[in-house]
Amino acid sequence: MPQSDQLDAIADELAVRKVLDEYCLRLEVNTFEEWMDLFTDDTVYEVFKRELRGREQVSAMLSQAPKGVHLGGPVRVELQGDRAETVQNYLFIGSDSDQWNMGWYHRTLVRAGGTWKISHTKVTIGRKGALEPGKSNTDGKKP
Repeated sequence: MPQSDQLDAIADELAVRKVLDEYCLRLEVNTFEEWMDLFTDDTVYEVFKRELRGREQVSAMLSQAPKGVHLGGPVRVELQGDRAETVQNYLFIGSDSDQWNMGWYHRTLVRAGGTWKISHTKVTIGRKGALEPGKSNTDGKKP
């Protein structure tokens, strides 16, 4: 691969990773509409055995989702021209309750007009539960 192609691939991977970083942060520190800007108009979002099609359906359901902290883990990015397939683990801890879940985001991003956007998301929940209030994560005793 020529050096210019390698540099383009590195720039594309960084741009994809930036979108995925923004995914978690915008849910917490930006407006919901700014989070939705990360998606294509015809995006597909699969979660809780539902398939949401288009930004309108995604917005209608996910704008009602619990608030909390989304911790995105390492990302695997496989570039294929103007398309990227990614997988990223995550941990979500609700701020309004003691509910949490963890799993994987499987995403497809596409480059449109020089910008990378999420065109498909499949959330695979690996585990969920409730934190026990007042207990330490290490010894089970109250702090």
